[in-house]
Amino acid sequence: MKDYVTDPATAAGLQVDEGNQLALQKLYAVRPTWTAVVTAASALDLAPYCLLHAGPPFADPSRPSEPVLASAALCCVYEGWADDLSSARKLILDGRVTLRPAQDYDVVTPLAAVISPSTSLVEVADLTTGSRCWSLLPSGAGPQIRFGTFDLAIIERLRWRDQVLAVALQGWLADRSIELIPLAQAGLRAGDDLHAQTTGATAALLQLMRDGQAPQKVIDVLEAAPLFFLTLWMAACHLMLKATINSGAPSLVIGLAGNGQEVGIRLSGSPDCWLTRAARTPTGPRMIDAPARAAPMLGDSGVIDAAGFGAQAWGHAQGLRELMAPWLPEGWAPDLGCMLGQHPAFAEFALGTGLDAGLAQQQACPPMVALAMLDNEAGLGLLGRGVCVTDPALYALPGLGQPEINQPDVLATVNRAVDHYERALTGNDLAELDRLFWHSAHTLRYGASEHLYGYTAIEAFRRARADSGQLARHIVERSVTTFGDSFAVANIVFQRSGNAKLGRQTQSWVRVEGEWRIVAAHVSWATT
Repeated sequence: MKDYVTDPATAAGLQVDEGNQLALQKLYAVRPTWTAVVTAASALDLAPYCLLHAGPPFADPSRPSEPVLASAALCCVYEGWADDLSSARKLILDGRVTLRPAQDYDVVTPLAAVISPSTSLVEVADLTTGSRCWSLLPSGAGPQIRFGTFDLAIIERLRWRDQVLAVALQGWLADRSIELIPLAQAGLRAGDDLHAQTTGATAALLQLMRDGQAPQKVIDVLEAAPLFFLTLWMAACHLMLKATINSGAPSLVIGLAGNGQEVGIRLSGSPDCWLTRAARTPTGPRMIDAPARAAPMLGDSGVIDAAGFGAQAWGHAQGLRELMAPWLPEGWAPDLGCMLGQHPAFAEFALGTGLDAGLAQQQACPPMVALAMLDNEAGLGLLGRGVCVTDPALYALPGLGQPEINQPDVLATVNRAVDHYERALTGNDLAELDRLFWHSAHTLRYGASEHLYGYTAIEAFRRARADSGQLARHIVERSVTTFGDSFAVANIVFQRSGNAKLGRQTQSWVRVEGEWRIVAAHVSWATT
């Protein structure tokens, strides 16, 4: 395998600052190689009853997007945590199953696919450094967990993947490994973009497997699954971008993903922080004639586009460009000017690499992601091919002194505190409600008909209020945002039984002496 170290952009005289150049050299030096098939339980340190999903953390992990909820429920049944889908949904909605971003574990997962302990993963390693990451092992043709439906036939497909296909591949890979860049090159030469289409790359992999006398059941899967190479290349792109962490290119995008509610990016200079916005919805040609609404951006596969492939490669992939032309935004051009360099291994295709958030924010046409469209209601699954134009505001870099938004550990802690408050309120647990409010004369609460100033007044109001029979409510919407590690805002829309009116509650939470406390609250009823 050739070592790629010289950036054609630099050789051509383009100016790349020293920090960016160092990061790019580390990216170019990665030799992503398929080395094994493993289970998530053996490769990852998963806590009990923990599932991994694509994209940034959910603002409320017990209220995921519907396609992710469907896949998570199937995983609960598959793992034996629930007897049926109804009880599986309840486990998730009650918060007894934890949903975590897959990228926290160096895993990238496609669309609505959820990773559970028994899930078979492809392991991709860098032959240069030994760094590793993982993605989903494809299961061939048939019902797919990545499409986000409640189809129970998927469980049998998972069982076949983990007990038949994975075992066959484990044996075949035991004495060999497969470098992925040559396969990607073959795919690009065949017209692939390596995201929406991996037919050529999969064909090159299939030929390699035939030459290596892979088991027939493996050959059969690749012959029927032209997108088999996709998750391998997702892992490869994750591995290449991961190599740039803290290497002098702080605004280099190393993760670009959606969870069906929000889209987020991770940057080389702050890899543990997600910068998020409301997810936009992909558009494109539909495979089925149905009025179903497509889900907002879902999946970790945007890492491919961040690395310079996928929609960023449509200037090269002519067939895909022509197919998607009606859905390309005004002002789109093959080179959007967002990339820092050009990977030497792909110089013949004139593709940029290394999406820079600062450059992306300056462009009239923001970066796009090649992305399949899924039914937002988790009924129909795959709707068709699509393209998602990302929000330019997503690439706004935090200024000096500005707090980090929704740090995963802080957001999880505040969500737990909000859960405690809700249980205490509906159960009229006065001691717990007292504990959760800041004990200060500066605390305030504006209710539907009362203005309460100071902790003592709020405490007295609760003791004069009716019992819990009038406090039960159903949460319709919920949003929690944290700012740094000491301040958060929680908003909910709720409804009480027998009352069609919607209530609204806003709370300001502050970490006081290490504990999260409500310092201000406002409750009102919508007038329409």
